[in-house]
Amino acid sequence: MKKNIILSVCLFTMQILRILISLFAAILVLIFVGSLVNDFPLQENLLEIQSLVLNDSSGLQLHELQTTNKWLLYVIIFQNLLTLTLLFSILGYGIGIIRNIQRNKTFSKPTINAFDKVSQLAIILFFVKFIKLSPIKVGIGFEFSYLFLAFGAIILTQVFKEGHRLLKENELTV
Repeated sequence: MKKNIILSVCLFTMQILRILISLFAAILVLIFVGSLVNDFPLQENLLEIQSLVLNDSSGLQLHELQTTNKWLLYVIIFQNLLTLTLLFSILGYGIGIIRNIQRNKTFSKPTINAFDKVSQLAIILFFVKFIKLSPIKVGIGFEFSYLFLAFGAIILTQVFKEGHRLLKENELTV
């Protein structure tokens, strides 16, 4: 019973995070479209939410949009959209894993494949975030959290493969 409550809370949280990522991506697309048009009519409204999307320690501030090199701006927005897309996909696979566990299909091939995909996407995400871009400077930075996520998913893939093998062996024994 307690397992189902924990899994349900995790599932709900992951679905909320996917909605938030979709919202952030929509805001990013709005900023991109606004930057294509030389007028920035929505700038006043977007100033309040800019810290949610593009503001990390070296991130892009909205008042810098009009003074930033257009191509660099497009690369920064593309990098952020790619990051959000990868996170959205990782959460989708996580939701699939939780649903399989709830259905008592824990050591099934879809669960193993989902862990494998999460590890691949996390490695791609590590390399996407490897280059730090801002209007002022371009640098290299390591975000090890994505690498740890990838290693954890690789380990869980192997654990679930072994569990799947033992389950199949047990079915043949009985």
